[in-house]
Amino acid sequence: MVDTSNNKNAKIISQVGQYIYDHSDQSISLDSLANYTGFSKYHFNRIFFAATGYQLGEFIQRHKLEKALYLIKQGKHNIIDVALSVGYDSPSSFSRVFKKNFSVTPSDIIKGNLPNNGRAGSLKPRKLKTDQKLLPVWKTLPERKVFGFYGKGFNEQSFSTVAGELFGRLGTMAEHLSYTELQPIGVSVDNPWAGEQTQSRFFAGFVEGLSTHLAKLETFKWQAGRWVCFTHTGPHDCMWQTISQIYAQWVLPNSIKLKDQQIVQLYLNNPMETKPEALKTELYFAVENSAEKKKS
Repeated sequence: MVDTSNNKNAKIISQVGQYIYDHSDQSISLDSLANYTGFSKYHFNRIFFAATGYQLGEFIQRHKLEKALYLIKQGKHNIIDVALSVGYDSPSSFSRVFKKNFSVTPSDIIKGNLPNNGRAGSLKPRKLKTDQKLLPVWKTLPERKVFGFYGKGFNEQSFSTVAGELFGRLGTMAEHLSYTELQPIGVSVDNPWAGEQTQSRFFAGFVEGLSTHLAKLETFKWQAGRWVCFTHTGPHDCMWQTISQIYAQWVLPNSIKLKDQQIVQLYLNNPMETKPEALKTELYFAVENSAEKKKS
């Protein structure tokens, strides 16, 4: 397959996302990232915003703060050490920026007062897209017990490697049903931007077709309640960019409160039979019941 310009840009953006994660303890300048990509910083900032819903400098800061939140919640590090580990020399500056993003202070986290949305925070992005194409579909779902396997490993901004291994194992056990009938799902159990990416957990399962092997399988409980669904179109390894857009351009502007940070992915077409740019994935976010009244 010959890459289109959009595909090439998506791959570069994923490489930059990995660079930001790998260098989150350092000061990261827009000039250094522009040199890394070969674009001018102004052009790349436009490309990055179009793909993720965040301007580049804003994304860098939010990622650092997500990582800081994770470290503080672990309870193994003091606030000064956490501030230094994400590139802040001044603890007071760190605390001020942290509160602005999450609406709680680092000390509040230590006391058990957590923010509404750990992945998104509460600070609305500085810029909103004028050509917004995110279309939320609200659904009330029954509880489902999905059978499959858990694995670990977020690599190059994607769970694709571990997902491929897990679904390969499941494929040898499943009944002879079509891809659509099996209803394959993946679940990003942990936030791979916060903790150690090699330890980030992912669940792969089939809603149907595994009834004769239940004793050998693990389970994921897909909770009952109100969910909002968005559709990602494109390669699975660029899905994080759509998820970022949802947080930046829908969750935050509409003050949506998510119930938890796990994202359920329902894969609609077979990647073995579909070109990457034509793949469609439904992304499910659990929300508080009152959120639908704010934005539909």
